[in-house]
Amino acid sequence: MASVKVKPRRRLSLDNPPNMSRETPLRMLVFGDSSQDQISLTRSVLGQDVFTRDEVNISATKKNSGVVQERNITLVNAPNLQDNDLPDSILHKELRKAVCFSCPGPHAVVFVVDPFHLTSNTMDILKPMVHYFGECVLKHTLIVLYHERGMRTQSIEDEVKKNKSFRALAEKCSQNYLFFNGEVNWTEGNQTQALLTKVEKMVREQGMFSNMEFKDAEKRIQIEERFIKKSKEKEIRETLKALENQHSGEALASEILRYEEKIQLECREKAELVVADKLGFTLRLVDYAVAVGKGAFVGALLGFAVGYEGMAVGAAVGAGLGAALGGAANAVWSYIYKSFTDAH
Repeated sequence: MASVKVKPRRRLSLDNPPNMSRETPLRMLVFGDSSQDQISLTRSVLGQDVFTRDEVNISATKKNSGVVQERNITLVNAPNLQDNDLPDSILHKELRKAVCFSCPGPHAVVFVVDPFHLTSNTMDILKPMVHYFGECVLKHTLIVLYHERGMRTQSIEDEVKKNKSFRALAEKCSQNYLFFNGEVNWTEGNQTQALLTKVEKMVREQGMFSNMEFKDAEKRIQIEERFIKKSKEKEIRETLKALENQHSGEALASEILRYEEKIQLECREKAELVVADKLGFTLRLVDYAVAVGKGAFVGALLGFAVGYEGMAVGAAVGAGLGAALGGAANAVWSYIYKSFTDAH
Protein backbone atom coordinates (compact mmCIF):
# COMPACT_ATOMS: atom_id res chain seq x y z
CA MET A 1 0.00 0.00 0.00
CA ALA A 2 1.19 3.59 -0.58
CA SER A 3 2.79 5.47 2.28
CA VAL A 4 0.93 8.71 1.56
CA LYS A 5 -1.45 9.44 4.40
CA VAL A 6 -4.83 10.96 3.70
CA LYS A 7 -6.80 12.54 6.48
CA PRO A 8 -9.83 10.29 7.05
CA ARG A 9 -13.29 11.74 6.93
CA ARG A 10 -15.20 11.83 10.15
CA ARG A 11 -17.72 9.03 10.41
CA LEU A 12 -21.10 10.20 11.61
CA SER A 13 -23.40 8.18 13.84
CA LEU A 14 -26.79 7.80 12.16
CA ASP A 15 -28.64 5.94 14.89
CA ASN A 16 -30.08 9.13 16.32
CA PRO A 17 -28.26 12.18 14.92
CA PRO A 18 -29.29 15.49 16.53
CA ASN A 19 -28.38 17.34 13.34
CA MET A 20 -27.62 15.69 10.03
CA SER A 21 -24.57 16.94 8.16
CA ARG A 22 -24.99 17.66 4.46
CA GLU A 23 -22.20 15.12 3.93
CA THR A 24 -24.43 12.36 5.31
CA PRO A 25 -25.83 10.28 2.41
CA LEU A 26 -29.61 10.04 2.59
CA ARG A 27 -31.06 6.56 2.10
CA MET A 28 -34.72 6.10 1.28
CA LEU A 29 -36.53 2.78 0.91
CA VAL A 30 -39.37 3.28 -1.60
CA PHE A 31 -42.67 1.41 -1.84
CA GLY A 32 -45.75 2.47 -3.80
CA ASP A 33 -49.33 1.83 -4.83
CA SER A 34 -48.17 1.60 -8.46
CA SER A 35 -44.87 0.98 -10.19
CA GLN A 36 -45.32 4.07 -12.34
CA ASP A 37 -45.57 6.29 -9.27
CA GLN A 38 -42.37 4.80 -7.84
CA ILE A 39 -40.54 5.18 -11.15
CA SER A 40 -41.75 8.75 -11.65
CA LEU A 41 -40.76 9.85 -8.15
CA THR A 42 -37.31 8.22 -8.43
CA ARG A 43 -36.71 9.85 -11.80
CA SER A 44 -37.91 13.23 -10.54
CA VAL A 45 -35.80 13.20 -7.36
CA LEU A 46 -32.59 11.95 -9.00
CA GLY A 47 -33.14 14.08 -12.10
CA GLN A 48 -32.30 11.27 -14.50
CA ASP A 49 -33.82 8.22 -16.19
CA VAL A 50 -32.58 5.38 -14.03
CA PHE A 51 -35.29 3.05 -15.32
CA THR A 52 -35.45 1.95 -18.94
CA ARG A 53 -38.56 2.54 -21.02
CA ASP A 54 -39.28 -1.18 -20.85
CA GLU A 55 -39.36 -1.11 -17.04
CA VAL A 56 -43.02 -0.37 -16.39
CA ASN A 57 -43.37 -2.72 -13.44
CA ILE A 58 -40.98 -2.98 -10.49
CA SER A 59 -40.88 -6.65 -9.58
CA ALA A 60 -37.27 -6.74 -8.29
CA THR A 61 -35.53 -4.48 -5.79
CA LYS A 62 -33.43 -1.82 -7.49
CA LYS A 63 -30.94 0.64 -5.99
CA ASN A 64 -30.13 3.99 -7.59
CA SER A 65 -27.87 6.76 -6.29
CA GLY A 66 -27.01 10.29 -7.34
CA VAL A 67 -25.95 13.71 -6.14
CA VAL A 68 -29.00 15.92 -5.67
CA GLN A 69 -28.67 19.51 -4.50
CA GLU A 70 -25.16 18.71 -3.28
CA ARG A 71 -26.40 15.70 -1.30
CA ASN A 72 -25.66 12.04 -1.96
CA ILE A 73 -29.05 10.37 -2.31
CA THR A 74 -29.82 6.66 -2.54
CA LEU A 75 -33.30 5.42 -3.45
CA VAL A 76 -33.98 1.72 -3.02
CA ASN A 77 -37.15 0.75 -4.85
CA ALA A 78 -38.69 -2.40 -3.41
CA PRO A 79 -41.08 -4.46 -5.58
CA ASN A 80 -44.34 -2.70 -6.12
CA LEU A 81 -46.90 -4.12 -3.73
CA GLN A 82 -49.96 -3.44 -5.88
CA ASP A 83 -48.90 -4.45 -9.39
CA ASN A 84 -47.29 -7.74 -8.43
CA ASP A 85 -48.67 -11.03 -7.20
CA LEU A 86 -45.33 -12.36 -6.00
CA PRO A 87 -45.04 -15.65 -4.09
CA ASP A 88 -44.01 -15.14 -0.47
CA SER A 89 -40.61 -16.72 -1.10
CA ILE A 90 -39.82 -14.24 -3.91
CA LEU A 91 -41.20 -11.27 -2.00
CA HIS A 92 -39.11 -12.12 1.07
CA LYS A 93 -36.02 -12.53 -1.10
CA GLU A 94 -36.56 -9.10 -2.64
CA LEU A 95 -37.24 -7.53 0.76
CA ARG A 96 -33.98 -9.04 2.04
CA LYS A 97 -32.25 -7.33 -0.89
CA ALA A 98 -33.99 -4.09 0.07
CA VAL A 99 -32.60 -4.46 3.60
CA CYS A 100 -29.04 -4.99 2.34
CA PHE A 101 -29.24 -2.17 -0.21
CA SER A 102 -30.39 0.32 2.45
CA CYS A 103 -28.13 -0.77 5.33
CA PRO A 104 -27.34 0.26 8.02
CA GLY A 105 -30.93 1.49 7.75
CA PRO A 106 -33.08 3.87 5.68
CA HIS A 107 -33.52 7.43 6.89
CA ALA A 108 -37.09 7.18 5.67
CA VAL A 109 -39.41 4.58 4.20
CA VAL A 110 -41.23 6.38 1.38
CA PHE A 111 -44.70 5.19 0.40
CA VAL A 112 -45.70 6.75 -2.94
CA VAL A 113 -49.41 7.08 -3.64
CA ASP A 114 -51.54 8.77 -6.28
CA PRO A 115 -53.66 11.45 -4.54
CA PHE A 116 -56.35 11.05 -7.21
CA HIS A 117 -56.76 7.31 -6.71
CA LEU A 118 -56.96 6.84 -2.96
CA THR A 119 -59.10 3.81 -2.21
CA SER A 120 -60.29 1.96 0.85
CA ASN A 121 -57.56 -0.68 0.37
CA THR A 122 -54.65 1.80 0.15
CA MET A 123 -53.63 0.90 3.68
CA ASP A 124 -53.73 -2.81 2.78
CA ILE A 125 -50.90 -2.27 0.31
CA LEU A 126 -48.60 -1.55 3.24
CA LYS A 127 -49.44 -4.76 5.10
CA PRO A 128 -46.63 -6.90 3.64
CA MET A 129 -44.12 -4.17 4.54
CA VAL A 130 -45.47 -3.89 8.09
CA HIS A 131 -45.55 -7.69 8.44
CA TYR A 132 -41.91 -7.95 7.39
CA PHE A 133 -40.42 -4.92 9.17
CA GLY A 134 -42.78 -4.60 12.13
CA GLU A 135 -45.33 -1.99 13.17
CA CYS A 136 -42.61 0.46 14.26
CA VAL A 137 -41.64 1.03 10.60
CA LEU A 138 -44.72 3.24 10.24
CA LYS A 139 -43.10 5.88 12.49
CA HIS A 140 -40.40 6.20 9.84
CA THR A 141 -42.76 6.12 6.87
CA LEU A 142 -43.30 9.22 4.74
CA ILE A 143 -46.37 9.22 2.51
CA VAL A 144 -45.56 11.01 -0.75
CA LEU A 145 -48.65 11.96 -2.75
CA TYR A 146 -47.12 12.16 -6.21
CA HIS A 147 -48.82 13.72 -9.23
CA GLU A 148 -47.96 15.67 -12.37
CA ARG A 149 -51.14 17.66 -12.85
CA GLY A 150 -51.14 21.42 -13.28
CA MET A 151 -53.30 22.10 -10.24
CA ARG A 152 -52.72 24.14 -7.13
CA THR A 153 -51.33 21.96 -4.35
CA GLN A 154 -53.69 23.52 -1.83
CA SER A 155 -56.81 22.48 -3.78
CA ILE A 156 -55.50 18.90 -4.06
CA GLU A 157 -54.59 18.82 -0.36
CA ASP A 158 -58.04 20.04 0.67
CA GLU A 159 -59.67 17.30 -1.39
CA VAL A 160 -57.35 14.56 -0.12
CA LYS A 161 -57.92 15.46 3.51
CA LYS A 162 -61.60 14.68 3.05
CA ASN A 163 -60.69 11.10 2.18
CA LYS A 164 -61.33 8.81 5.15
CA SER A 165 -58.79 6.20 4.02
CA PHE A 166 -56.06 8.80 3.69
CA ARG A 167 -56.77 10.21 7.13
CA ALA A 168 -56.44 6.72 8.62
CA LEU A 169 -53.21 6.13 6.70
CA ALA A 170 -51.76 9.49 7.76
CA GLU A 171 -52.64 8.76 11.37
CA LYS A 172 -50.79 5.43 11.20
CA CYS A 173 -47.72 7.24 9.83
CA SER A 174 -47.66 9.99 12.49
CA GLN A 175 -49.02 12.56 9.98
CA ASN A 176 -45.83 12.34 7.94
CA TYR A 177 -46.98 13.10 4.41
CA LEU A 178 -45.94 15.34 1.55
CA PHE A 179 -47.50 16.44 -1.74
CA PHE A 180 -45.06 16.20 -4.64
CA ASN A 181 -45.75 17.74 -8.06
CA GLY A 182 -43.37 16.10 -10.52
CA GLU A 183 -44.15 18.59 -13.29
CA VAL A 184 -43.24 21.56 -11.11
CA ASN A 185 -40.15 19.79 -9.78
CA TRP A 186 -38.59 19.40 -13.24
CA THR A 187 -38.52 23.19 -13.65
CA GLU A 188 -38.02 24.42 -10.11
CA GLY A 189 -36.62 21.54 -8.03
CA ASN A 190 -38.37 22.85 -4.93
CA GLN A 191 -40.40 19.66 -4.50
CA THR A 192 -37.24 17.61 -4.05
CA GLN A 193 -35.92 20.17 -1.59
CA ALA A 194 -39.15 19.88 0.41
CA LEU A 195 -38.82 16.08 0.38
CA LEU A 196 -35.22 16.16 1.67
CA THR A 197 -36.14 18.71 4.34
CA LYS A 198 -39.02 16.53 5.51
CA VAL A 199 -36.81 13.43 5.71
CA GLU A 200 -34.17 15.32 7.69
CA LYS A 201 -36.86 16.50 10.11
CA MET A 202 -38.10 12.94 10.58
CA VAL A 203 -34.55 11.73 11.26
CA ARG A 204 -34.02 14.43 13.89
CA GLU A 205 -37.22 13.31 15.62
CA GLN A 206 -37.03 9.52 15.19
CA GLY A 207 -33.51 8.66 14.02
CA MET A 208 -33.07 6.32 11.10
CA PHE A 209 -35.05 3.10 10.92
CA SER A 210 -33.28 -0.06 12.02
CA ASN A 211 -34.03 -3.40 13.62
CA MET A 212 -32.28 -6.74 14.23
CA GLU A 213 -32.58 -7.63 10.55
CA PHE A 214 -30.73 -4.48 9.47
CA LYS A 215 -28.10 -4.81 12.19
CA ASP A 216 -27.46 -8.43 11.33
CA ALA A 217 -27.23 -7.62 7.62
CA GLU A 218 -24.84 -4.72 8.24
CA LYS A 219 -22.46 -6.92 10.24
CA ARG A 220 -22.48 -9.55 7.50
CA ILE A 221 -21.92 -6.93 4.80
CA GLN A 222 -18.93 -5.47 6.64
CA ILE A 223 -17.39 -8.93 6.98
CA GLU A 224 -18.00 -9.66 3.29
CA GLU A 225 -16.53 -6.26 2.39
CA ARG A 226 -13.28 -7.14 4.13
CA PHE A 227 -13.06 -10.45 2.25
CA ILE A 228 -13.69 -8.76 -1.09
CA LYS A 229 -11.19 -5.98 -0.38
CA LYS A 230 -8.57 -8.52 0.69
CA SER A 231 -9.01 -10.34 -2.62
CA LYS A 232 -8.23 -7.06 -4.36
CA GLU A 233 -5.03 -6.30 -2.41
CA LYS A 234 -2.70 -6.95 -5.34
CA GLU A 235 -4.79 -4.82 -7.69
CA ILE A 236 -4.96 -2.02 -5.11
CA ARG A 237 -1.20 -2.06 -4.51
CA GLU A 238 -0.47 -1.88 -8.22
CA THR A 239 -2.93 0.98 -8.77
CA LEU A 240 -1.56 3.00 -5.83
CA LYS A 241 1.97 2.44 -7.11
CA ALA A 242 0.94 3.75 -10.53
CA LEU A 243 -0.65 6.81 -8.92
CA GLU A 244 2.55 7.51 -7.00
CA ASN A 245 4.49 7.45 -10.27
CA GLN A 246 2.06 9.86 -11.93
CA HIS A 247 1.31 12.35 -9.15
CA SER A 248 2.82 13.96 -6.08
CA GLY A 249 1.84 16.17 -3.15
CA GLU A 250 -1.81 17.27 -2.91
CA ALA A 251 -2.60 15.91 -6.35
CA LEU A 252 -1.47 12.45 -5.25
CA ALA A 253 -3.45 12.65 -2.02
CA SER A 254 -6.55 13.66 -3.99
CA GLU A 255 -6.15 10.83 -6.50
CA ILE A 256 -5.60 8.28 -3.73
CA LEU A 257 -8.70 9.46 -1.89
CA ARG A 258 -10.77 9.28 -5.08
CA TYR A 259 -9.50 5.76 -5.80
CA GLU A 260 -10.07 4.54 -2.24
CA GLU A 261 -13.65 5.85 -2.33
CA LYS A 262 -14.20 4.06 -5.65
CA ILE A 263 -12.85 0.77 -4.28
CA GLN A 264 -14.88 1.12 -1.09
CA LEU A 265 -18.07 1.69 -3.08
CA GLU A 266 -17.38 -1.28 -5.37
CA CYS A 267 -16.64 -3.61 -2.45
CA ARG A 268 -19.70 -2.40 -0.58
CA GLU A 269 -22.06 -2.97 -3.50
CA LYS A 270 -20.65 -6.45 -4.17
CA ALA A 271 -20.93 -7.32 -0.49
CA GLU A 272 -24.56 -6.19 -0.41
CA LEU A 273 -25.41 -8.47 -3.31
CA VAL A 274 -23.60 -11.44 -1.77
CA VAL A 275 -25.25 -11.03 1.63
CA ALA A 276 -28.67 -10.41 0.09
CA ASP A 277 -28.52 -13.92 -1.38
CA LYS A 278 -27.55 -15.47 1.95
CA LEU A 279 -29.65 -13.43 4.36
CA GLY A 280 -32.71 -14.96 5.94
CA PHE A 281 -31.54 -16.95 8.96
CA THR A 282 -32.32 -14.13 11.42
CA LEU A 283 -35.86 -13.75 10.15
CA ARG A 284 -36.43 -17.50 10.23
CA LEU A 285 -35.30 -17.69 13.85
CA VAL A 286 -37.72 -14.96 14.84
CA ASP A 287 -40.60 -16.67 13.06
CA TYR A 288 -39.51 -20.03 14.38
CA ALA A 289 -39.55 -18.99 18.04
CA VAL A 290 -43.28 -18.46 17.59
CA ALA A 291 -43.84 -21.51 15.40
CA VAL A 292 -42.30 -24.21 17.58
CA GLY A 293 -42.32 -22.65 21.03
CA LYS A 294 -39.77 -20.84 23.13
CA GLY A 295 -38.57 -23.95 24.95
CA ALA A 296 -37.46 -25.79 21.82
CA PHE A 297 -36.15 -22.60 20.27
CA VAL A 298 -33.93 -21.65 23.21
CA GLY A 299 -32.77 -25.23 23.63
CA ALA A 300 -31.71 -25.36 19.98
CA LEU A 301 -29.72 -22.15 20.34
CA LEU A 302 -27.97 -23.45 23.47
CA GLY A 303 -27.10 -26.64 21.62
CA PHE A 304 -25.69 -24.60 18.72
CA ALA A 305 -22.41 -24.25 20.62
CA VAL A 306 -21.61 -27.93 20.01
CA GLY A 307 -22.74 -28.11 16.39
CA TYR A 308 -25.63 -29.69 14.51
CA GLU A 309 -25.99 -32.67 16.84
CA GLY A 310 -25.91 -30.39 19.87
CA MET A 311 -28.64 -28.29 18.33
CA ALA A 312 -30.86 -31.32 17.88
CA VAL A 313 -30.25 -32.46 21.47
CA GLY A 314 -30.69 -28.95 22.79
CA ALA A 315 -33.93 -28.61 20.86
CA ALA A 316 -35.24 -31.90 22.25
CA VAL A 317 -34.39 -30.97 25.84
CA GLY A 318 -35.74 -27.46 25.36
CA ALA A 319 -38.94 -28.80 23.88
CA GLY A 320 -39.37 -31.10 26.86
CA LEU A 321 -38.78 -28.33 29.37
CA GLY A 322 -40.98 -25.90 27.52
CA ALA A 323 -43.78 -28.27 26.58
CA ALA A 324 -46.36 -25.84 27.88
CA LEU A 325 -45.27 -23.42 25.18
CA GLY A 326 -45.36 -26.08 22.48
CA GLY A 327 -42.58 -27.28 20.20
CA ALA A 328 -41.44 -30.46 18.56
CA ALA A 329 -37.81 -31.59 18.43
CA ASN A 330 -38.15 -33.08 14.97
CA ALA A 331 -39.60 -29.85 13.61
CA VAL A 332 -36.80 -27.88 15.28
CA TRP A 333 -34.11 -30.04 13.75
CA SER A 334 -35.71 -30.01 10.28
CA TYR A 335 -36.13 -26.24 10.29
CA ILE A 336 -32.65 -25.40 11.62
CA TYR A 337 -30.99 -27.89 9.30
CA LYS A 338 -32.71 -26.27 6.31
CA SER A 339 -31.73 -22.80 7.52
CA PHE A 340 -28.06 -23.74 7.84
CA THR A 341 -28.10 -25.59 4.53
CA ASP A 342 -29.37 -22.42 2.84
CA ALA A 343 -26.81 -20.31 4.69
CA HIS A 344 -23.95 -22.54 3.55
